[in-house]
Amino acid sequence: MPTILGASRETANYLFDARPRLTARRRHASLAGLGVRLLSILVTSAALLSALGRARADEPALAPTESEVDAQLGAYFPAPVDGPSLRLPITPTRLYVDATYATSDDLSALPYIIGRGRNLRFAAGASFRWRQLAFTGELPFYQRTTLDLDEIMNQPFTTYPQDAHETAGSLGDLRLGVDWTTHLSDVLVGGFGLRGRFPTHTTAFRFHLADGSLSTYVFPYFFHIEPTAILGGVFGRWTFALNQGALVFVGPDGDFGGFHFVEPTLVFWDAHYAATYAPLEWLGASVELATDVQLNHVDGLDFQQLNHLHSVWVAPALQFHVDSYRVDLVARLGLSRGADLFGVIEYAGSRSYALRVSRSF
Repeated sequence: MPTILGASRETANYLFDARPRLTARRRHASLAGLGVRLLSILVTSAALLSALGRARADEPALAPTESEVDAQLGAYFPAPVDGPSLRLPITPTRLYVDATYATSDDLSALPYIIGRGRNLRFAAGASFRWRQLAFTGELPFYQRTTLDLDEIMNQPFTTYPQDAHETAGSLGDLRLGVDWTTHLSDVLVGGFGLRGRFPTHTTAFRFHLADGSLSTYVFPYFFHIEPTAILGGVFGRWTFALNQGALVFVGPDGDFGGFHFVEPTLVFWDAHYAATYAPLEWLGASVELATDVQLNHVDGLDFQQLNHLHSVWVAPALQFHVDSYRVDLVARLGLSRGADLFGVIEYAGSRSYALRVSRSF
């Protein structure tokens, strides 16, 4: 879990991140306003479409009951995707498996290494709803990670070129969470959630050092603490979900190549805005916008890449329903430079493509 960089890289990071404070404040305000504007557009559009549909009907539509709203929210929710994933207003009892392929063109958020990476992940998850509580868990039971590196510890791979391209299989990080939600009105549901991510991954690579010895490079371990507020609702065939909360990375210290390092604590404001439209009983389409804005500052030139991060990504998805089964196709696409760096420390990549099969009970 190394965190010490060479002098040349420290200087470059320092110069790269020496941006005017005014620009940072403007970017922060722009990102914060983007999500609010998108949610307003989604809710207004959904309300107008729902009202238009009622106006054109031969008979006035009856307002849905709470149980009908719960059933719609539990069936046609926007597909959560890792990075971190959306918390739902109504989480159904279900089991699922998924496969995700993620890529990143810039690994500079990780210490010591410069290059690109890709990861194929297979995960299994479950959720259980009991009254107003929902318990969730997920474990990537196998992931295959490939690194294509340009240098390590500021040294090119001239002596040991085989080290530049390595692949390793491993276990992923365990996620466990609990949500509490209740009806705020007939069509609105709100509450709170708390999720933790535990560094159970075993991702490790072996590299030759300058003296010819072999050393194990382990991806940094981070505990994630993720409290959030949850809001969701139904407008006709539309459903929406909103999360506003914190994302805290806490990492233990470690050693690599004879060096001791101290992992920084990172704090982000994490926001998700998502909506689904289901034109048919067996088909739905959703889109999610997520932003993560760093709230704290990390001292030391070694971690300048992990300062002033503003991540924005979007995730369009399709969902197919057959009886109690559901199939999701999801793409997660980074929209900002911060999404590249944030995707690396989140181990979700800059871009990802997922296939998920679930069964509700």
